[in-house]
Amino acid sequence: MIRIFFKTIWNNRMRNILVLIELFIISLVLVNLTVYLADMIRIMNIRNCYDSSDVIGLSFAPLQEEDGEKTTQSFARLKTRLASNELVESVSFSSNAVPYNYSISTSGYKYGDEEISMANRNVDIEYGEVMKIRPIKGRWFDESDIAKKVKPVLVSKRAEKKFFKGDAVGKVFGEDNFEIIGVVDEFKRSDIEEPYMAGFFFTDQEAANNWYRDILVRVKPGQVENFLKIAESEAMSVMDPKYWTMNAQNSLENMRDAQNSDSAQRRYLGLLIAFFVIINVLLGVIGILWYNTNLRIHEIGIKRAMGSTGNQVKGQLILENLLLGGIALIVVALVFIQVPSIRVFKVEAPVMYLSVAISIVVMTGLILISTWIPTAIASRIRPAEALKTE
Repeated sequence: MIRIFFKTIWNNRMRNILVLIELFIISLVLVNLTVYLADMIRIMNIRNCYDSSDVIGLSFAPLQEEDGEKTTQSFARLKTRLASNELVESVSFSSNAVPYNYSISTSGYKYGDEEISMANRNVDIEYGEVMKIRPIKGRWFDESDIAKKVKPVLVSKRAEKKFFKGDAVGKVFGEDNFEIIGVVDEFKRSDIEEPYMAGFFFTDQEAANNWYRDILVRVKPGQVENFLKIAESEAMSVMDPKYWTMNAQNSLENMRDAQNSDSAQRRYLGLLIAFFVIINVLLGVIGILWYNTNLRIHEIGIKRAMGSTGNQVKGQLILENLLLGGIALIVVALVFIQVPSIRVFKVEAPVMYLSVAISIVVMTGLILISTWIPTAIASRIRPAEALKTE
């Protein structure tokens, strides 16, 4: 029986080679599509280190240079004024640390003989309270970190895993000697973007050293709109309008919605393309195997005339197509895993392996459906009628 099975495949080798090539191409498209969708889901489910609800972002830009001491005093008063407002819970000054804002600064550092790179998020002690950051290892900054010679840093979980082999707390890196005191979840700039590996660098530097400063204000629950109405008047009551202007004020949730809206067209276009690719993969497999089965009606008639039952004929054709599909999928999986250039999307290994596994299951299902239906129809034809078909 096995000998007949493989002899049948060999006798139809030219046609089977064409089917195999087509199944290989379809499998390659299917795996890349599955990777795209799986990675999108993975990114959307990455946990943020911060809570952006009830947080408002304010930013100032200089109109002209102001005396450094006066600027320091102005920002100190501003922080006190905002924190004393009855609608406010806490206030933080930061740089490159506002979520849903594409401003970013990256730097390279030395850790032993290795070069590491992280996005710099310069923050103060209050930032952790405003953004409700809870380190998953170590601690957040406190007053004991002020004026330390070895500057404290918290790194993201991915940075810890990549650069410090999952054990970052206590490690010192960089020529300026930065010590890692904690690890946090990822800092995402949008819901669908892969987060950069980041480091929160403690800063207690004077305001005079910054020409552009971001201010994050956590207000009491439900008070975002009320505070936005008075934010500018509160801020400019202590800032000199001759030297400073407020150039932005918005809630982080509004910024999140705007960011998602801007990327929605790209995301929907990608999903629409994915949908059409899925349809084409489905139609491609069905078309190839259905056509291949119809070409073999004469052969099916001979098998039926020789005593094979309909189920035996269906079983043999399904096994043949599963073998061809299995060979195509194995080749695609091996090539996909070993050759980076064949991957349309750069992904992490677990996502890649999961996508290959899902593709194998989906392709197997398609082959079963695409073979079972036409074979079931063809096997019901009486042998005399099938033998007339050339």
